[in-house]
Amino acid sequence: MNKHTYTLLLMLAASLLLSMLYIPQFNILQGDKEIYRYIGLVMQKGGVPYRDVFDHKPPLIYFLNYAALLLGGDWGQWGIDTLLVLLTTGLFFQLGRKYKLPYPWLLPLLFNLMLRNFIICLGMGMTREYTTVLLLIFFCVLLGKYRYRYYFMGLLAGLIFFMQQDQVFPLIPLFGYALLPREDNLPIPARIGRAAAGFVTVTIPIILYFAFHNSLTYFWQDAFRFNFTWYTTTLKESMWDHFRKLKFVLDQGNYELPFMVAVILGLSALFFRATNKALIFVCIMSMALSLSPAFMGGRDIVPDNGLTFTHYYLPLAATLCFVLFAVFVFSTEPFIQNRKAQAIFGVLLCISLVYTTLQHATHLTPITRHEVVRSPEMEYLRQHKPGDYQLFELGYNDYVYAYNTLGIICPSKWVYQHFWVLYSNWDTDHVELRGIEEDLLRHKTTYVMDFARPGQFFIDPSAYASWHGFLQEHYDTIALPGLHESTLWKLKDTAP
Repeated sequence: MNKHTYTLLLMLAASLLLSMLYIPQFNILQGDKEIYRYIGLVMQKGGVPYRDVFDHKPPLIYFLNYAALLLGGDWGQWGIDTLLVLLTTGLFFQLGRKYKLPYPWLLPLLFNLMLRNFIICLGMGMTREYTTVLLLIFFCVLLGKYRYRYYFMGLLAGLIFFMQQDQVFPLIPLFGYALLPREDNLPIPARIGRAAAGFVTVTIPIILYFAFHNSLTYFWQDAFRFNFTWYTTTLKESMWDHFRKLKFVLDQGNYELPFMVAVILGLSALFFRATNKALIFVCIMSMALSLSPAFMGGRDIVPDNGLTFTHYYLPLAATLCFVLFAVFVFSTEPFIQNRKAQAIFGVLLCISLVYTTLQHATHLTPITRHEVVRSPEMEYLRQHKPGDYQLFELGYNDYVYAYNTLGIICPSKWVYQHFWVLYSNWDTDHVELRGIEEDLLRHKTTYVMDFARPGQFFIDPSAYASWHGFLQEHYDTIALPGLHESTLWKLKDTAP
């Protein structure tokens, strides 16, 4: 084996080691991921996303979690995730070798360190982690000499779109670059046609799946219409509020130093000597657009919300590398091309992230110590395991973990419930809330975990009054050791 093969193996080993920090025993418990896992469970039991359970994400994340269950559950997902990142790392390393970077391992290492930053990524399994990986594969395909380059670009765009719609924004300038004159002399209509064929390759099976299950309307209403009419309209704040949030997350998440290095080098390269300023400009635009979802609505800058929604900044792990790659390859300034200078840039890019990784690796917290996993409510439910439709949780999405760990189906489709706290005009007539109550009575649901509090979960006092009145009429609280106020209720008809 030659030097480059050894280097590649070491880089893949580093990527694997970083993934080992998130094996199932140490992965971070987070409400969104629990919902994705739950919808995979619903599919395993014959249900259909959107029709049988509400969420507003595109469907690929559910299919992935369903596949993970078929492959062994949490370890199946870890395996899928790890292999995908290893593949991306290898492709990016080979791209650096192709363009004769002095340190082809440097940017793949930076990508892995940013992707596995525990402050930003919220562990394995978030949609933006997968789209970030796909973005970098797209970049490798764009600059690589692949026979079916445009088809694969369209295929990857389709995978990104159906994993997280707003993550297609960074692809727009890259597609524009792909239409510029190239050495293959392929006509522009042919390039567009091949890319469209790739996109359709992803789209058609998804459409057919929902058509076969008579669920196309649910698919459109939940995964698309809801996002356009509700999700991006929350808490409109000033642009300066968003920039303050951006600065806060970059600083607290140790992304700030690599971000500043990339921005300074990228902008400088536009004014200094470079052989491909078009690509450098396109990469800067892609990096800027990768942050655009964080500026949609204001759910991430609620007063006192602190370091939340950090995963919105995870795509920088790919797009920041775009900029640096373009600068390192195409800038002709001697101080940038110098090996020693790039080594110094490498230290600046990675040093804070290496520290963050070491801090995480030396303070791993088993998932069994999470407040949800060890809560009195979960202890009680493990001892009195309910069946399908016999448990409902309201007000704290992390407790969707209960459905997953017990392997049971919720009696209501409303497992994702942020609407009552985000939108003042959501369900003003309480139709959806009454629907939940009717589902509980219809299934004679035994247990309810209630974390809804007036002014915290229900911003509409009348909604809280309706829900709490229903609980008091049909359920009794269960006294649990260690809790001053129990959140677990039991149906009166089945109370001992």
